[in-house]
Amino acid sequence: MRRHDRPWILFLSTLAILIGCQTLNLGQAATQQEPGVHRIEPLPETTGSALEAEADAQGLDAAPQETASAAQEPPPPPPRKVEQPTSSVPEGGCVTTDCHPGIKAHVFKHGPVNSDTCEACHEEADPTQHTFTFSEEDEELCASCHDLELDQKYVHSPAAEGQCIECHDPHGGQDRYLLRRGGGAALCNECHDDVTEDMPAVHGPVAAGACSACHRAHSSDNPALLIQTGRDLCLDCHITLKRQLDTVRTVHEPAATECTICHSPHASEHAMMLHAETVELCLDCHSEIEDLIDEATVGHDAVTSGQACRNCHNPHGSDFSALLLNDMVDVCLSCHDREIDLDDGTHLMALKAVRVADMSLHGPIAQGSCAGGCHEVHGGSNHRLLAEEYPPEFYAPFEEERYALCFSCHNAELVRDERTDRLTNFRNGDRNLHFVHVNKVPKGRTCRACHEVHASEKAKQIRESVPFGSSGWELPIKFEKTKTGGRCSPGCHRPYGYDRTTPVSNLPPDESATLDAISAPGSAGRDERKGSRS
Repeated sequence: MRRHDRPWILFLSTLAILIGCQTLNLGQAATQQEPGVHRIEPLPETTGSALEAEADAQGLDAAPQETASAAQEPPPPPPRKVEQPTSSVPEGGCVTTDCHPGIKAHVFKHGPVNSDTCEACHEEADPTQHTFTFSEEDEELCASCHDLELDQKYVHSPAAEGQCIECHDPHGGQDRYLLRRGGGAALCNECHDDVTEDMPAVHGPVAAGACSACHRAHSSDNPALLIQTGRDLCLDCHITLKRQLDTVRTVHEPAATECTICHSPHASEHAMMLHAETVELCLDCHSEIEDLIDEATVGHDAVTSGQACRNCHNPHGSDFSALLLNDMVDVCLSCHDREIDLDDGTHLMALKAVRVADMSLHGPIAQGSCAGGCHEVHGGSNHRLLAEEYPPEFYAPFEEERYALCFSCHNAELVRDERTDRLTNFRNGDRNLHFVHVNKVPKGRTCRACHEVHASEKAKQIRESVPFGSSGWELPIKFEKTKTGGRCSPGCHRPYGYDRTTPVSNLPPDESATLDAISAPGSAGRDERKGSRS
């Protein structure tokens, strides 16, 4: 053997001994494991995330597979098979192209990973076995660097139990918080039931998976880890509504306190995240309106059709009484400005005239109140939703209770007294012409025979004409006003006049003397004669 060949023989012999020792160590490692330590194995030659490999090596459950909706992290490069170290690994040497290559395969990396300082979290237990322990107990490990401020009233259970890695990947992630599964709803739904339950109306933050828009992740002084309580949380996003509520005269009580009285914060079967359909929801609180609707024999279609209560009311706040969308007359005219066909074949006339300048308006209309004593707007028991009884016919036998609506404002003596010099200007001398027209049996003329109940171009809402008969013929009235009286030439009698100062005789000349005789005080038959000529 040549002298210069001896070094090579010595090198090969030493290498064989080392290989044999390494094989022995691996065999022992397969059967021995000290409690409280974990072994860091080289990754096998299979695809999969570094996190799954590490969790398997540490005896932890692997992270659930990503769903289609969660952000996908790029797969780590396939590792090459290398021998397990049997001595301490130099600092910064844990993650290489051969050892744990997937640990850095994240968009955002945990600081110690990015700086190759694995010893910040891991401590070597046995170099020969390549086993490690955590540098702190579970609940203290993250808190040694991260100040979580968990002294608030409500603490998220993983944070309270020190199980940070239930939500966070300790090595890296797709966002700066290193959240597993890309964060958002995909992560929260691993523990919390899906709050949408496939309902059609989903709150924007929920639909976007942005649970943190409303909830804190670690702790809060508010129930459900909410960022704020009551309406303040909602109004942080709904700024247009906030401006409205800050400026309107009246705010609906739920909108002033707690939006969730009416709205679901996550998802709903109903539009606008309401807990129920509009009518049902409103009547949960407004039971007096529910009773009125249930007992009504005449219903108002606006209460139950279209947007129901929201046809007329603003559910959050308003500058008008009863949270109306506008002045009451304008609200009513949003439907009643046009003719409306009813199921019984009749029609409601268009009421555009009540908003025309220089019209003579009925008092309640002039005061902007259709419901101010005239109509029950939610439902009632009288014709045309009237608050009290009022004859719907042209002719009706006079009964005072049938005019309860009119007499709720007007003095009933207006039609009780045959003679007066003060109750009304509609008199011929002291003869009360309201009494003459209305106070009759069986064919008294109802108020509607001469007066338009909403508005007219003539004073006292005197009609130009009045519908008469089933054909809808417009019977002309042709009323003309004078300084101390007036006259009319209607289709129901020949022209008559009246004057408060100088009574007018409306009889032919040959009957005037007879009328004067029977009209004298104490004359028999005066009432009957006058009644026959009215």
